[in-house]
Amino acid sequence: MNISDTQSIPADLNTATTVRAFYALVPDEAIRMQFVALARDVARRSRGRAMMGDHVHLTLAFLGDVAVSTLPVLRRIGDRLPHAGSILDFDLLGAWRASGVAWIAPSVVPQALLDVHASLRDALADAGIMLDARPFRPHITLARRCVQPHPRAHCAPIRWPVNRLSLIGSELRPEGPLYSELATWELA
Repeated sequence: MNISDTQSIPADLNTATTVRAFYALVPDEAIRMQFVALARDVARRSRGRAMMGDHVHLTLAFLGDVAVSTLPVLRRIGDRLPHAGSILDFDLLGAWRASGVAWIAPSVVPQALLDVHASLRDALADAGIMLDARPFRPHITLARRCVQPHPRAHCAPIRWPVNRLSLIGSELRPEGPLYSELATWELA
């Protein structure tokens, strides 16, 4: 479903002036459950905290706090992105020891994903929204606060036919972030 500029702002944002936002690829329920099962296993072995199922996503662009009045611009950017899906095979486990984060990533990143990311980065820059200069490393966070981070290793692949792009709002709470989809686009 494509959400137009005329859609109303979600009720919980009516009084807010900013929203913490990011663009992400979001799996369907069956794929999400595969990541959740792996996250629980990795968290157990690394003595960390597994990601909750509704948090499973692949971030394409983290925007940080943006003005709620910018949402129509962000929706138009999503409308103009290439809406080509791809197949991602997540087959590489690893961790960032300094942050205690365990992740899974595709060992081969399809050109279609790189193209969507580059188009998004360029469109955001044209709109005056600059992204972090770090290189794009597509991954899904499996666990946080890992005491014994998982060593980098290949694993049985989780095959994800990517078919949905979302603009997500995130509210930080003591129990963890609360995500809400602000816009969604189907990918072919």
